[in-house]
Amino acid sequence: MSQLADDNVTRSVMASLGAEWRPAENLSGYTSLGVGGPANIILVRDEEQLPELLRFLDEHGVAWRVLGGGTNLLVADEGVSDVVLHLARRPVEVQFAGNRVEVPAMATLGTTVMECAKRNLGGLEGLIGVPGTVGGALRMNAGAYGTQIGDVVRAITVFRARSGRVETVLSDEARFDYRHTSFASDEILLAVSLELPQRPYAEILERVRACNIKRRASQPVNEKSAGCIFKNPAGCSTGKLIDELGLKGMRIGGAMISDLHANFIVNRFQAKAADIFKLMDIIRERVLSAYGVELHEEVIIWAP
Repeated sequence: MSQLADDNVTRSVMASLGAEWRPAENLSGYTSLGVGGPANIILVRDEEQLPELLRFLDEHGVAWRVLGGGTNLLVADEGVSDVVLHLARRPVEVQFAGNRVEVPAMATLGTTVMECAKRNLGGLEGLIGVPGTVGGALRMNAGAYGTQIGDVVRAITVFRARSGRVETVLSDEARFDYRHTSFASDEILLAVSLELPQRPYAEILERVRACNIKRRASQPVNEKSAGCIFKNPAGCSTGKLIDELGLKGMRIGGAMISDLHANFIVNRFQAKAADIFKLMDIIRERVLSAYGVELHEEVIIWAP
C-alpha cells in the first residue's frame, strides 16, 4: 500500500473533506495508556464526509484503520504503517423520542449516560465510569456492574467500506458477545439507536453514585491505563487469579500491575509499550502454569 505525501495538496484535500492531516504523530497522545509510536493521522471532524474520504484513500491505495477514544488500545512503540482515522470526540446532539435515544458514535459515553438520566431513562448506569466514546463502547460491547450496552441497542448506523454505503443494522442482525461484536474492522459505526427503560432520575443517580464509589475503590481511575487487560475466563475473575499469584505491584520499566486491581496495568513511570507487553507475557505464563487457564486480551493491540 502507498502512503499519502506530506504536502500542501494532501492538507488541502483533507480540509475539503472535513478532516485534518497530522503526519508522523505519536499515538501515545491519543490513547489512555499514553504509549505508542508514530502514525500518519487524519482527524475526522465531519463523519458525513467519511464515504468520500475513504474513497479518496482507496483510490490512492492507502491502508487505514479507525481510532475512537483510544481508551481500550495498546499501540506498539514502533507505531503503525496504516493511516489512522481518528474520530474526534466533540459535543454532539443526542436525540430523544420517548424511550428511544439516537446517539452519534463520536459522543462521549459518560455524558450520554447522564443526558439520558436527566430524561428519566436508565439502564446504562453501570457504564458511567467507562471512558471513551459511544462508538468504542459499541464495538467492544462495553459492560460493567451487570450492564452491557448491547442489551439496549436496537439499531446501528454503519458505513461499510466494501460497499461504500451507509446502512442501518438492526440489533438482531448483529451479534453482541462478551467484549466483542460482529462488526468487521472496515465497518465504521456512525450512530446507534438505544431503547431505555423509564426510571426516576433520583433512582438512576443513586445507582450512578454507587457504581462510581465502587469503581474508585477498586480501580486505578486516576492513572493511565486501558481498563482490564485480559478478559475474564468463564466462571472466574482474571483480576482475582493474578492477585492470588501475588503479582500486584510488579513493575517492568515504567509499567506496573496495579495495586488496586490486578487486571489493570498502569503507566506510572513513563512506560513504553514494550514494558506492558512484558508484564502481559508474565501474567499469561504464571496464570497458565498455576491454574491451566489461558488468558485472552480484552485490550486491542496495534502492532506494525
